[in-house]
Amino acid sequence: MFRSELTRLVSRLGWRAVPIHILLLVAFGVFLPWMRGLSFLDPVMLAAYACLGVVFAAPAAAQAFLEPAQSMAEVYARIAVAVLYGEAMTIAMLAIAFATFYLLHPMPVFPDLPGLAIVNAFGLACSLAAAAVSGWVAMRFSPAAARAFMRLLFLALLIVFFFKSRWLPEAAGMDACFALAIAAAAILAIRRRVA
Repeated sequence: MFRSELTRLVSRLGWRAVPIHILLLVAFGVFLPWMRGLSFLDPVMLAAYACLGVVFAAPAAAQAFLEPAQSMAEVYARIAVAVLYGEAMTIAMLAIAFATFYLLHPMPVFPDLPGLAIVNAFGLACSLAAAAVSGWVAMRFSPAAARAFMRLLFLALLIVFFFKSRWLPEAAGMDACFALAIAAAAILAIRRRVA
């Protein structure tokens, strides 16, 4: 089931998405670390990077639910593939960004790795919650409604991040639990629809 969903995601993305992904990897992996310089290692900046998976996971989940799911195993596979896609993009962006940073600044300056791990767990939980909610909205209403809902959610999160970005590294652990609770509630709502 997982393999077939992964194949469906790759076919949905198609070759047209390759230049967009390359552009995003260059923008966030090369250009932004180069422009930010030493401030790239700011915990807030790295926290924002660690949460970028949500931007990819939610639309992928909405697209995955274009066709109704026949079983919960199919639902889990669709959500897992969407989250994996978001996290793969996050890890790729972070890896390229760190490579760029350390090529430009070959000095022994290191990020807060335990803090980055906690914020990455928060980003993963948010990706799971966004994918599950997106899947539920797509099943309950339509994939177009799910994409519209996710755009509004991203706008709200961007506004919150703009005004309250300093809280993200400190509150990531507790907020990850909140995101997991949202994901569990969305999956229960999906289970009712599939059953």
